[in-house]
Amino acid sequence: MTDLTQRVHQAFDEVVAPDTVKRETLAFINTYAEAEQAAHPAPSATSSTPGVSKRREGLRARSFKRTVVALAACLALVALGFGGFTLYAQPTAYVGIDVNPSIELGLNRFDTVVEVKALNDDGQTLLHDINLKGCRFEDALAKLTQSEAFAPYTQADAFIEISVTSDDARQAETLRSESDTCLQSLPCQGSCHAVDEQTREAAAQAGMGVGRYRAACELMELDPNITLEECSTMTMRELRDRIAAYSDEIDGDSSDASGGAGRGAHGNGHNAGHGHGSGKGAGRNASTTAP
Repeated sequence: MTDLTQRVHQAFDEVVAPDTVKRETLAFINTYAEAEQAAHPAPSATSSTPGVSKRREGLRARSFKRTVVALAACLALVALGFGGFTLYAQPTAYVGIDVNPSIELGLNRFDTVVEVKALNDDGQTLLHDINLKGCRFEDALAKLTQSEAFAPYTQADAFIEISVTSDDARQAETLRSESDTCLQSLPCQGSCHAVDEQTREAAAQAGMGVGRYRAACELMELDPNITLEECSTMTMRELRDRIAAYSDEIDGDSSDASGGAGRGAHGNGHNAGHGHGSGKGAGRNASTTAP
């Protein structure tokens, strides 16, 4: 192996590209080098004058170097293309949508859907005939909520919860704004809010969508006898109705209790949480409730 070929091999080791691409490119360079050497063998000492021999050898070396450089440049372009694809396909935000179906959309930095995941059986059924990959988020929401398969979940008695997770505050705000706009166009109730990655991971470990998981945790805090498994079988409407019922009960008890000042504050805390989550209260997500 020549010094130049060795350097090419070392350079390729530092290129971020699929191993198959690097192997095939290096194999092609080696094959070309062997063909060049066979077609232009080094002149013998007795067959050529020293000056002619050196010129031919110099021309052959320069030709080989140019070819290797060109092939290396091609691999660099392939690597850049692969890196660009990786950048495009890498999710920078996740949007969970929970009604009874639970699904999650992974979006890249351009707000384009690059991943779609069903989180329960109803979610799998919903996504069977709907392809959201490659759609801009706003278009994906419209395509989803206006589909025939999603129609039963937008009735007036339904509740849709959308959760946005992203380290990019600007992207998260854009996705929330577009989610609010979509929810306001639907006949059902709904809410959208930001959720941190820790909560998203906890929901994934529980096998639930983020919105359903958060509602389940809120309900279990109000009624310790309810399990996470029971909550996983409830629709978002059922979860929110039970949370509202327990919150109202706590408010009623606190107003009648002789020492109700402290407990009333606790009840109000839950009530505020319910208003923020369901869009029924005066919290910052109240605008997400459909008229």
